Amino acid sequence: MKAWLVTWEWAGEHAKRKDKVAAIFNSRLSAERIREFVEFIYLSEYCLGERMAYALHKDKNPYPAHFGSLKGVKWEGQIHCGHNPHLFARLVDDLAVERDEHGNEKATWKERPKPDIKRE
Repeated sequence: MKAWLVTWEWAGEHAKRKDKVAAIFNSRLSAERIREFVEFIYLSEYCLGERMAYALHKDKNPYPAHFGSLKGVKWEGQIHCGHNPHLFARLVDDLAVERDEHGNEKATWKERPKPDIKRE
């Protein structure tokens, strides 16, 4: 299945998340819509006071979701949000969820290669 996959990424055990997969979205959703969802997911980790401050002053968000770049050019194929841990969204192929004999689920997928952009 082709889908937008949002995962938690981190450096160091102190930032590790129990579940690596934060969300899965339909691949037909626009990159801008996914960027909004990713930012909302990250904001949901804030404490209540921080959420209230963001609701009142959206421009004060210290970790807005942003698109990646390829050779200095904005690329909507990847979205990043946060610090450590941070959220990483991208379109993936062959997304599947498998369940073991104990009922534990595990997602597998194929990462898409980045487009080869030649700048002159």
